Amino acid sequence: MAAIQFDHVTKRYRIGQWLPTIREALGRFGGAAPDQYHVAVNDVSFAIEPGQSLGVIGPNGAGKTTILKLLSGVTYPTTGKLNINGRFSALIELGAGFHPDLSGRENIYLNGTILGMRRAEIRERFDQIVEFSGISAFLDTPVKRYSSGMYARLGFAIAAHVDPDVLIVDEVLAVGDYAFQTKCYARMNELRAKGTALIFVSHNMDAVRRVCDRGLVMYRGNNIFQGSAAEAVIAYSEAVRRAARAAQATVPTEGGLSERVMTFDAEIEKVTLFNDQHQPITVVQSGDAVTVGIEVKFHKPVQEPIFSFTIRTTDGRIVYDTTTRWQKIQTPNFVADERCYVEYSLDMPLLDGEYELGVDVIATDFSHYYDRLERAMGFWVKSSDGAQGLVDLEAKVRFEKFPLQEHRV
Repeated sequence: MAAIQFDHVTKRYRIGQWLPTIREALGRFGGAAPDQYHVAVNDVSFAIEPGQSLGVIGPNGAGKTTILKLLSGVTYPTTGKLNINGRFSALIELGAGFHPDLSGRENIYLNGTILGMRRAEIRERFDQIVEFSGISAFLDTPVKRYSSGMYARLGFAIAAHVDPDVLIVDEVLAVGDYAFQTKCYARMNELRAKGTALIFVSHNMDAVRRVCDRGLVMYRGNNIFQGSAAEAVIAYSEAVRRAARAAQATVPTEGGLSERVMTFDAEIEKVTLFNDQHQPITVVQSGDAVTVGIEVKFHKPVQEPIFSFTIRTTDGRIVYDTTTRWQKIQTPNFVADERCYVEYSLDMPLLDGEYELGVDVIATDFSHYYDRLERAMGFWVKSSDGAQGLVDLEAKVRFEKFPLQEHRV
């Protein structure tokens, strides 16, 4: 039996101050004009089995948080059905379920009770929750004095120790530091190993690849892709790229890199992998010298853009990532209709496997992308020395034989 079943769910919100007639209210939305409603989620379906994890990704306004609120019972579907089997725990808003005037200690009991734990259960797991949160020194301080990071620590610590059948986590983990985020990811994997189904929303694509088996891409209320987490991240970038290309007006840059915002002031036209004879290739012998060539066209004036180049495995793990900024390369200014060619020369010490090239052109202040190709092209590496892994470290082997020692009594 699926832990979560989302069956053709649609959620619409009324816009403005319009009040329905009795007939319209009884007939739901039948008598209202279509433009009086905003469709936050449109006919979305998915299922998650126990122990599986689903990453829900997409730009702001795509419907991600609405899906989580529907699952959490904060709001209800306009049409369609959803079902959660077993106890669920949700962390979808910073400080949700906390009383600001109560201490951290008191809020553990309050929030744990809201999440369905009995008082005896909370007492039994109290020390584990406090230890995980790392805020024992502030346990008797009112939570209204907590920082956003402390809120996230305590909220996740409680939610993760309910031992839920379903765990729902929104972007709130982004406020935590790296060490705490790592601890949270480890805890989520531990719960999944015990059979907990996980829904995870994040703008951190590396975290989605790391935590989730599958991905669901939302765009303007619609589910435009479902598949592996790595494929979902690529589908997300491609959807935003198509939307930016089709946009007639200036593309807003709010949200920056996390939103995959692209303005297309510069456009990546071609990406090619060459061997040392400058011949295009898709198969590389491990250790060979190669060149990545990128052709870019500028549609508007651009000042000192940043060029980025990434190699990943097909499941999204970063093998190599560099930018002209990190290499302290000063790039020139470009004018409209100007073109440039960017070249990366490197040795390829990777071992047998399939890999992907990704390239970006980024604004000099890292506020947004001009263009981004998460998967510009794929290539294969062949190795002949039998080593396993990602990188050939060319280990040298040496033997030295010693004579047998005489046995002494």
